[in-house]
Amino acid sequence: MTPWVHLLSSTLRLLDLHDSNHERHSENINVSVESRPGLGDGYWLDIACLLLEFLLEEDYRTNGQYIPQVRCLNHLQPQIPELTAEDLAYIANVLSTPSELYFRKRSEQEGAVTASTKGTALLEKQSQIGHIRLSQAGRQSVILSRQVDDILYSEHDAAKIVSAIARSDFDRIPGICDSILLSIRGLTQEVRRIRENPALEGKLESFRNNRKHYEMAARNIQATIMDCQNQFLRPEIHERFYQWAAQQELDWDLSMINQSFSRILNALENLNRRLTDLLRDIAEGRIQSMGVIDFHKAALNLAWTPPSMDLLTSVFAQTAPFGLAVNLPAPGDFQGMLDNQRADNSPRSLVYEDSEEESAESLLLQRFLNLFGQPIRDRLQEGPLSLGEAICNGWHTHHESGQQEDFLPQLINMFVDTEQLQSDLTVAIEYNGLNIQLPDGRRLHGDNPILMTQGSNLSREVHS
Repeated sequence: MTPWVHLLSSTLRLLDLHDSNHERHSENINVSVESRPGLGDGYWLDIACLLLEFLLEEDYRTNGQYIPQVRCLNHLQPQIPELTAEDLAYIANVLSTPSELYFRKRSEQEGAVTASTKGTALLEKQSQIGHIRLSQAGRQSVILSRQVDDILYSEHDAAKIVSAIARSDFDRIPGICDSILLSIRGLTQEVRRIRENPALEGKLESFRNNRKHYEMAARNIQATIMDCQNQFLRPEIHERFYQWAAQQELDWDLSMINQSFSRILNALENLNRRLTDLLRDIAEGRIQSMGVIDFHKAALNLAWTPPSMDLLTSVFAQTAPFGLAVNLPAPGDFQGMLDNQRADNSPRSLVYEDSEEESAESLLLQRFLNLFGQPIRDRLQEGPLSLGEAICNGWHTHHESGQQEDFLPQLINMFVDTEQLQSDLTVAIEYNGLNIQLPDGRRLHGDNPILMTQGSNLSREVHS
């Protein structure tokens, strides 16, 4: 039943909006706590979910044939002893009766128009004998409930990126990366909840049991993503990507792929940091509770049960102005002053987001590689390339729309971090071989670094 809870909880409020008769543009935006009709014990929902799962297994076994309700009853009664044939027949009738779902359909010609579908019945039922089987919507519901969103399985999703690169399905990479990112952030949120609420003993014990698996999965994902990053540094992959991008309707750039990789690596770094903090807290026995505080009740409790005078004296001595007479009102005066709005109704909420946008330096480096990376790689195929020659070729600046961009720091970085271009590069030094006067007045003189592929020979006397 637990997998179904995730599917139902993620769609329940959407169905509430679908069934809402709230007037458009109404100024009343408050939502009261609803009282749902029904037994409130989950009996009918339990029968429905178990029935759908059983019919999916029978669908695999019988290749989509209709199943007698008696067979379903015999299978479900050991799990639900109070189940009767009438209860099962009621569930079958409800799930096989379609309900119309209204939605908006958008197109460039007509804009947003109201559309509907009645393909919402989860079962197909034979009217004569009452045999049932899963409909297409029912089959999708069971499959969606079984979707695993766990980092332990996301390492296999990371391997899909390698396949996407090999098949030139570059448009699939951001979607796969987003799926991996969600699972990583989900585990990060779980770790945060464990630290903030030690009462979750079951989750803490489960984490202790699976800690090594989590760490291994995180390492494998990181290694796969870094390998994919290195693949895009290879000239043949780089060229194949831009050939593919030229055939697409949307504007694709290599930075879009790199940004997806960077988000995953940043999320893994954040996860590793939180895992380390949690393990340290477990080892030292100091997991502290920092759960949600109901400030409304805290304020009322403070009004009805004031702290001791020693504490008040200490607080006022540190925070209150000198010589101010403080009057404490009666506890009843607080009733009309306290705001009873909870955090989930507040227009502003606290969001803990550790991921940061890419820095201006990293974006400038990416733009430099997009502009001059391939020309530099092509030049290296001919032989060693010195920094002086690269500057003479104009790879340290770029003119566009009357504006000039300075890429000299990024160009020098290519001779420091050779992995930015490709993995098989090395650097040699020509002593006192650099003496260049730039048009903007800057002067470069001293040793001249030389970039070359490993195994290349230099005719000049250099030190590598």
